[in-house]
Amino acid sequence: MMSQFNQNPYDTEAMNEQQLNQLSHALYSYCKVMHVPKLGAAPVVITVLTGLILTLFIAALGESLLIAVTTGAIVSVVFAFLCWLAYRYRVGASKRLNSFLAEDGGRIMFSDFASAQPCMGDQFRLGRHYLFIRNGAVLRLDSINDIVRVATRSGVGVSVTVNDENGSMSLPLCRVHRPNDRAEIDEIRKAVLQRKLSE
Repeated sequence: MMSQFNQNPYDTEAMNEQQLNQLSHALYSYCKVMHVPKLGAAPVVITVLTGLILTLFIAALGESLLIAVTTGAIVSVVFAFLCWLAYRYRVGASKRLNSFLAEDGGRIMFSDFASAQPCMGDQFRLGRHYLFIRNGAVLRLDSINDIVRVATRSGVGVSVTVNDENGSMSLPLCRVHRPNDRAEIDEIRKAVLQRKLSE
């Protein structure tokens, strides 16, 4: 597995504007993170409607109004919390990407993405300076604190914790195979740590 983490340096100075545009398009397509999202009214309306519909449905089944309202309120709170978590993740990922773009127009990040190697079935790519998560965030390697195993009902996942100028948070990195999950996570952790130390 270690061979997938091998990396060759990429010449940032040799890139012209057309190459930069191609790399930026490829990066945005891979990570799907660009602008800081706006929360808007839709999640609030959906949360209220979900709780209300559930309340009415339970009441129509003959349960007491207290049980119906309590159940609807609990579901609404859980739904609102999940919406908030998703929003927080998108905001954190977008702020990090935009801060990297502000530094040098993204030249180092784009060139790093061009030479980054796909890992774990291309669930993420490890570059010389950055880690790129498919459909997720772009992270500086020096901001990574730890790589953590996360067990769920559907399998085993890996989460990465970061701390930088945009704050501290934990982001999903990839999924691993259950029979060999600890060995795979150790391999990922070792590769990221070695890349950090080489900076």
